[in-house]
Amino acid sequence: MTDGLNPLINLNDLDEYEQHLQSLQQGLLDPHRFVGIRLNLGIYAQRQDGMCMVRAKLPGGRLTPRQLLGFAEGAEHYSATDSVHLTTRQDIQFHFVALEQTPKLQHHLAAYNIATREAGGNTVRNITGCALSGACPGENVDITPYVEKTSQYFVRHPLTQALPRKFKISFSGCASDCANGLVHDLGVVATQQDGEPGFRLLAGGGLGSKPMEAIELRRFVPEALLIPAVEAVLALHDKYSDRKRRMRSRIKFVVADKGAEEFGKLFDKEFERTTSAFSPENAPLAEWRQPSPQPDNYALALRGPVEQHQEGLVVLPIHVPYGKLLLAQLRDLADLMTREGLTELRATTDQNLCLFNIPADRLAHITAALEKMDLKPPKCGDWVVSCPGTSTCPMGITASREIASRLSGGVSDLAVRINGCQNACANANISDIGLYGKGRRHHGKLVPSYTLLLGGDGSSDGGSLGIKGPDIPAVRTPMAVQLIHDRYHADSKKDESFRQWARREGKEYFDNLLSSLSTVGPMELFFLVREHGDSRVFKVEAQGIGECAGTQAAPADKLLLDARYESELSTAFAAKNKYTEAAECVDGQILLSGRSLLAAIQDDRHLSEFNALQLALKEHYAAETALLDGLERLCNQHRSFTDNPDELQYPALAEAANAWTALAQKCLDHIHAAAHTEELKRSGTDG
Repeated sequence: MTDGLNPLINLNDLDEYEQHLQSLQQGLLDPHRFVGIRLNLGIYAQRQDGMCMVRAKLPGGRLTPRQLLGFAEGAEHYSATDSVHLTTRQDIQFHFVALEQTPKLQHHLAAYNIATREAGGNTVRNITGCALSGACPGENVDITPYVEKTSQYFVRHPLTQALPRKFKISFSGCASDCANGLVHDLGVVATQQDGEPGFRLLAGGGLGSKPMEAIELRRFVPEALLIPAVEAVLALHDKYSDRKRRMRSRIKFVVADKGAEEFGKLFDKEFERTTSAFSPENAPLAEWRQPSPQPDNYALALRGPVEQHQEGLVVLPIHVPYGKLLLAQLRDLADLMTREGLTELRATTDQNLCLFNIPADRLAHITAALEKMDLKPPKCGDWVVSCPGTSTCPMGITASREIASRLSGGVSDLAVRINGCQNACANANISDIGLYGKGRRHHGKLVPSYTLLLGGDGSSDGGSLGIKGPDIPAVRTPMAVQLIHDRYHADSKKDESFRQWARREGKEYFDNLLSSLSTVGPMELFFLVREHGDSRVFKVEAQGIGECAGTQAAPADKLLLDARYESELSTAFAAKNKYTEAAECVDGQILLSGRSLLAAIQDDRHLSEFNALQLALKEHYAAETALLDGLERLCNQHRSFTDNPDELQYPALAEAANAWTALAQKCLDHIHAAAHTEELKRSGTDG
């Protein structure tokens, strides 16, 4: 474990990716291995053959005017569309990028300081934060520096390069938890205890087909120990999440299987190790403040201009219907920000934008300028969020984006979120009215349908997952949303939120209310087996499990990553003069590197002693004398150091261990290349 931070952009990543793509096109690289390589740079296969979606990584959703121009020019030159797409994780995505164009797009984005590294794959995904962080009167601290530090600490980190599945983190600045920590793998909420700054930790939340609410893992972690606390949770995910069953490989299943108490004990043990290796900073990363009461117009989603805690400044929300931002709007917005001297723009989890630090006396002028770009403040009823659905996503079952344009939150301004499948990219489970797409049979015919979810809230401050309602044919979905809204508007008590009303009424109420829409008679099938705006009869065309599940690293590759993590821990312990612990980590590094060579030839023995490892490697690698001799010298060197820990000997030991790991990597690369060549020969496609 090191205390250094990594830049989100490293041009070597992009050069290596371009070389890998060339190797793929020449038939020299296993296509399955290439999938993992491109996912790690945010490049996903689209539903359309040969087309890719490319996702940027924007910690906390922060954007500069120059980056806006970078997105506009990138889409113009390398995408077959006239827009980019805002996501519910505060990212921006390109669609319809030809695979052969992806290296050029990657280099273009890097020139504009736009990162894509680990925006996909089984890594720490883009870290989300409060939409109003840095401006909200109720916050304990601006969480932005913590989002940035955590992002930079774990990018390219050996622990996070081959996790069992993706890992999502949110940061909130106060107990309101506007970043929805309840449904994240790890939710981090700024708090203060007896005047000391720190964070509350939530773990094991998640959405998808098996949504779960997070547990409170720690009520308080001191601010200085945030990074080792996050690392400890990641280590638990890496060690205990199921790598064989991908549908159960998120950390929420570990928490559910072990229970909150046992999971907490595992965390304490891991946290003790990561803390021991960590050198905390003395000064707080940001200035903590005494929060003041939030005004009434502050909500989980910005629905109108709000005053910042900085006197005379205002935040202006900008509505972007279904997250579609046109290239002309990107350019015009960048130009407006430059003219007005504004530097802070943020993508929100509602697929909208927020413009910060607007002088109050310039608000009307800037609002008018935005409206000329067809970028307006949110208005009542337009709080509708949608994933792409079948328009581009291989996992899409229904055309969610087509339905979204026919939905409204009505005069009550309800939040409506619609997904094209159960994977919850639009966060339907934590909306007033949520919907996810499915195919349901009626009288032997498949009908495009949506399951209703009602009264959800992702905040750990009293929130919960939505109540599951009935399935509604897609054509009738707008009627169902309207009926629910009208009943709430007519029957709710004074100041009763939709969530409160939905839970008071309960599931049976909604089943009865919507029975006429959920029931399908034989004579009605002709009108219901098609989606809105589509003359074709509906059929499910989702393609496999989708790349959102990532790819599993080969066992040998994963063991080498673990070896590198032990190397980093060893360096950190040595820097604190903890040479016994450093030697234990070198021990692990040696064994893991050796086991990776065995795993590459399908020998999965869990050897824990040097003698056994040396015998096993001699059995399989007798011809590799340099490899075996290097291991023997290293083992002797390690035994000598363990018998008499001497700080003067440690650098040579660490260098030798790293050289051994590098040699193991070289051997693995040779084995992978030989295996792919042999596979091509067997298939008759070796040119």
